[in-house]
Amino acid sequence: MKKLYLPLFLIITIAFFSCAGEEEKEVVSVQPEVTTPTAEAEPLTICSFNIQFLGHYKKRDDAALSKILTGYDIVVVQELVAPPYTGAFPDGNAFNPDAESAEFFDEMKSRGFKYVLSEEDTGTNDEIHESGPATEWWVCFYKPEKVKEAGDLPSGFLAADRSNHDDYERVPYAFAFRTADDKLDFVFISVHLQPGDSNADQSRRKHELETIASWIDSNDEIEKDFIILGDMNIKDDEELTESCPAGFKSLNNECVATNTNISGAEAL
Repeated sequence: MKKLYLPLFLIITIAFFSCAGEEEKEVVSVQPEVTTPTAEAEPLTICSFNIQFLGHYKKRDDAALSKILTGYDIVVVQELVAPPYTGAFPDGNAFNPDAESAEFFDEMKSRGFKYVLSEEDTGTNDEIHESGPATEWWVCFYKPEKVKEAGDLPSGFLAADRSNHDDYERVPYAFAFRTADDKLDFVFISVHLQPGDSNADQSRRKHELETIASWIDSNDEIEKDFIILGDMNIKDDEELTESCPAGFKSLNNECVATNTNISGAEAL
């Protein structure tokens, strides 16, 4: 597996748009070790954040949120719980679009973003194709003057069955991009790993990351540069060291908390 040259990217992981009483989140991004770059390119700014139940709560200042995100070239979001617009699942059944989700998407589009939305939702239960917090959709917003979708690279869900999967709490989604000047291409893998502090929870998270690494190994003859990012729910630096797949490096090696909560913000 070729290793990604980190200085080409400014990766920022945030998780600060929570509602009162919601569980605090931690976000850690994981990607291959640093090696020599193979191409010159303009820096990209990437933001990944978990906003609990986007498309569920009605009281959210989407204009303010999108304004904060305007300066980024790519924005990857976890916990979108409903699709914004009309459409159909892979089985042909119609979406149930959500007005709160659409408001956020409209604001992002008004600020120059395009987006890639997963074709359906994924979750821990046997049933999916819902519009509520039991399942999640994957979405990545991007500035078309900086990057474009790369349909020839590995992308989409990492597994065919998106409900109650043996290897994943929520089946991750790969977003493939190429810079507008065609000098670089790369794949983001958005995740929301098993929450919880028990040994079983930590083992589950490690297994999820190992399974993702295996998927990358099976696709690295097509693409060499992969970044795993999102809500890892990693407990501490000891777990991070134990769980990080071989050949990968965290951008948050000290496992500094990146979560805040409106009722008791933390910034460590």
